[in-house]
Parts: sequence; C-alpha cells; structure tokens
Amino acid sequence: MATLSQLRETFAMQEKQRAEQAAQSLQALQQRFAHQVKLAHQAEQDYLNRIAQLRDKTQHLTRRIEDVTQHWRDEKGQPHAMSCVFTRGFVQHYNAALGLSDVDGSGVAALTGGTGNPTRSAETPGERHTPSPVTQRDILANITDNGQQCQVWRAQVNGLLDYIEGLTP
Repeated sequence: MATLSQLRETFAMQEKQRAEQAAQSLQALQQRFAHQVKLAHQAEQDYLNRIAQLRDKTQHLTRRIEDVTQHWRDEKGQPHAMSCVFTRGFVQHYNAALGLSDVDGSGVAALTGGTGNPTRSAETPGERHTPSPVTQRDILANITDNGQQCQVWRAQVNGLLDYIEGLTP
C-alpha cells in the first residue's frame, strides 16, 4: 500500500509541476502576444500618421502646381507666361511607361481621366507629333498623385517589415 501511495504522491507532484510549467509557458505566451499587439497598434498608428503627413504634403504640393506651371522669371527677374507643349506621342509614352492603357488612342486618357472616345480609329502618320491637350499642370498633378501613392506603398512595406522584425524574439 505504501508503494501505491508513494506513486500517487509522485504522480500528483509531477502533474503539479507540469501544470505550473504549462501555466508559466502560457503566461509567457500571453505576455509575448500582448507585446505583439502593442507593437501592432503602434505600427498602425505610425502608419496612419505617415499617411496623414503624406496627404498633407500632397495637398500642399497640389496647391503649388498653378504657381510653378504658369509663370517663369528670366535672369532679370521679369515674369513671363509659360507655354509648354506635350505631343500625343509624349503622352502615349508617358502612359505606357506607367503601365496605363491609352483608352482613346490619342495618348491623353491616363492624364486627363480617360474621357476620350474609346472607338477612335488608329493614329494617322505624324499624329504622334501633334500637340495633345495635356498641360504641364496635368503632368505635375499626375506625378504628385503618383508620388503620394509610392510613398504610401513604401510606408506599408516598411511598416510590415518592422512589424515582422518585431515578431522575432
């Protein structure tokens, strides 16, 4: 009987030790999880702050587009109206480089919102060298929007990398 009693006591002690170890492991996992949640919330807040900053910067840059595309000053400081012509071929090339489709065949779809006629016939010889309705302002506005989107993606990727790095103990 004494042996059975000792075995029960030993088993109970081992079970208690296993339960304590499991509780400690669980507590450590809970602490790690809480830390990861805290890091995730901080990363989200940092990301949202960065996006807000980018939005503000883009709005500021957009407000300046008129100023920097309408006038220039010569070496004597005299203001002059600015004239800049972009050919249809230039705009087609620009759109192709961005991976955008040319909806109306004129090379202006992506920069002007794609409001052209989608059933337009093929380009005539020399048409690529004719002026497009795209202005310097249109191109700068497009670059400003693209720049913001690229910076948003950069913030997302960097935030994700920082979060992943924070997961490793």
